[in-house]
Amino acid sequence: MEEKNDIEKIEEQINQLKENDQEEKVEILNSFIHEEKPIVQNNEVTKVIDDIGDIVQVEEVGGDPFEPTKTEVIVNDYKPEEVKKEEVVEEKKEEVVVPTSTQETANKEKTNKKKKKLPIIILIVAVLLVLIIVLLIFLLPRNKNTKKEEEVSYTKSEQKEIIQKFGDAVKGIILIYSDKKDVLLDYEAAVKLLDFDYEVKCSEHEIYDDGNIYLNKCTINKYKTSVSYGEKQEKEELKISEDAIKVYVSKAGKKATLKEPKNKDEYNVYGAEIKEAYTDLTLLGEDSDYLYYSTYTNNNFRGNLINYKTNKVALEGIAYQSILPIKLNTGYDLDYVVVKIDNKWGVFNLQNGQQVLKNSYNNIGAKLESGYGGNNPYVYGIGNSFIATYYYDTTTYAPRYGLYDYRKGYFVFSDDKKQMSKSGDYLWVVDSNNNGHIYDSNGNEILSGVYNAILGLVDGKYVLVNDKSTIKVIGLDGKEYYNYGTHYLYYASNYGISYNNGALFQLTNPEAMNNPDYDYRNSCIEIVYNPSDKTGEYKTTYCGGVAKPILYLYPEKTTKVTVSFEHPELLETTYPKFTGKWEVTAHKDGSLYDKNNQYYYALYWDETKVHATDFSTGFYVEDKDAIKFLEEKLSIIGLNDKEKNEFIMYWLPILEKNKKNLVYFELTDERESVNKILIDPKPDSLLRVVIHVKKVNQKTDIKEQKLTKFVRRGFSAVEWGGTTY
Repeated sequence: MEEKNDIEKIEEQINQLKENDQEEKVEILNSFIHEEKPIVQNNEVTKVIDDIGDIVQVEEVGGDPFEPTKTEVIVNDYKPEEVKKEEVVEEKKEEVVVPTSTQETANKEKTNKKKKKLPIIILIVAVLLVLIIVLLIFLLPRNKNTKKEEEVSYTKSEQKEIIQKFGDAVKGIILIYSDKKDVLLDYEAAVKLLDFDYEVKCSEHEIYDDGNIYLNKCTINKYKTSVSYGEKQEKEELKISEDAIKVYVSKAGKKATLKEPKNKDEYNVYGAEIKEAYTDLTLLGEDSDYLYYSTYTNNNFRGNLINYKTNKVALEGIAYQSILPIKLNTGYDLDYVVVKIDNKWGVFNLQNGQQVLKNSYNNIGAKLESGYGGNNPYVYGIGNSFIATYYYDTTTYAPRYGLYDYRKGYFVFSDDKKQMSKSGDYLWVVDSNNNGHIYDSNGNEILSGVYNAILGLVDGKYVLVNDKSTIKVIGLDGKEYYNYGTHYLYYASNYGISYNNGALFQLTNPEAMNNPDYDYRNSCIEIVYNPSDKTGEYKTTYCGGVAKPILYLYPEKTTKVTVSFEHPELLETTYPKFTGKWEVTAHKDGSLYDKNNQYYYALYWDETKVHATDFSTGFYVEDKDAIKFLEEKLSIIGLNDKEKNEFIMYWLPILEKNKKNLVYFELTDERESVNKILIDPKPDSLLRVVIHVKKVNQKTDIKEQKLTKFVRRGFSAVEWGGTTY
């Protein structure tokens, strides 16, 4: 087929564009052809082409390769439609032979034309791509919720709008917490609670007591802006009364302290107004806004929390009897508290006032560590968010334990366990089927089911097990430390304590458990492991109970008083005779008279059960120091001279006879958790003291127990007693 020349190609493009109704581009191509110039053939002017329809055929004529190529144009009056038909016919004509030189010249011209067109095409394509990208940027929807990481600029009006919305959001959070949760949040704490569309940071920020805020030197997605929010206030000097509890908060690190600093200019000073008489004042950590203090209101001990910045009492709208904070290894938990309502304990969220655990427990956190409540103004937590629950089974008068995750709101194990104690970072638990289990501080069970019985744990290291009737002390990894041979022994554990860097376990003798005539001197079994020489000892011994508890009553005026116990079945010898309750007339000097006018200076009884301690805290006392020790510690605890004299006369001979002793004082709340004393009318202040004495054969290091002083108010009741190991 004959190769088409440029004009033919343009003609075909025009026809195609006409078919596609693109008249505008047809005009452009027509103008390209209609250049008002004559076409020359053999040096003669033939005709000016006025219309594309005039072009019928263009032929190249030539013979001599060195002669210029001649072009012959045949002009007709055919219309474009007829031209198109003619093309179809001409395709059938024989192919015209073009001289080689002429063809090469034509090909070179075409190649040059293509080369000239190529950069233009590339340029046009590039321009089109740029235009498309620009259009996409402006036309595609922007996602305002996406936080831009790159630095961008904003108009002044956009900056004002963004900072205004951000400031309103921060202020709203602060007002909510201030009004409903008694917490004046700082800037960082408020921002953490926001989910904002832009990344806004303000290096200058002030929070005022009325909830208003001032923000300045802000950035929006890292773009600096001069827009500020709110009005800067001149902080007035807080008027603090002389009786207020002063709390000093560092302006730089925002750390709080009750101790007056030397450089007071670097601190903000707040004053907490506590209008009642109080004890146990405690700041709940450097980062807390709360002070803990205990009072005696309506004849009851009461723990309280007050926000020293707002002067509002925590959980003010709840009719509680007492609040206690939760203390973890890392410090106080600032979000949750243990609350006593109707003589039962539960857990509340301090920040929103919502109840987390129903108030149905005799104690929470008790009996796992030494000290509780009034003796230590907090509840012991376990791990990061666990507390022990504790209640009495009213049918068996036996304690029941559980482990509760108060942050996630579920029981790690249900509150039906017969025994639980904390040892190091681990818990030893006995279930209702007398099977022992060991859990770590994250609530994971790490040892159970391998042995017939797990009988105790000491220091989170030494485990007493019954392995197919063979008694052994092993490690948590199963390593055997000592084999005591075959013994008829099952769950009846009293306690396990650290002893001479090793372990001492005491269990009730199986032969004595159901035999009232059994010799009390052999009522218990002690199992000792000494790591220094890797020896063990298995022996029978005296279990012991609470010896000689006596109760003093000191009303403000002559009063008829009734005394009973939550567990009267635990009482043995009593004087005067206990028949379900004591009824006496008490005088201000402490003298007591029964209905027959018989005089007593105190009420006396023995208890069969001892609440054992593991001596994780306490004191090491030798016989030569016993008098000084007792006088000093009993004064700190709060016994008066008469009570101290009688206490020392009874317990001094025991300490001196032992030569070397470990001593621990079980105080009011811990004592109440074992066998609560019921006194009507209720005393305004109650002190219960039980001394635990353990004979040792060498000096023993022990973490010193912290003692708090008992404050007598109004009608006072004081009990003391003790037990030996």
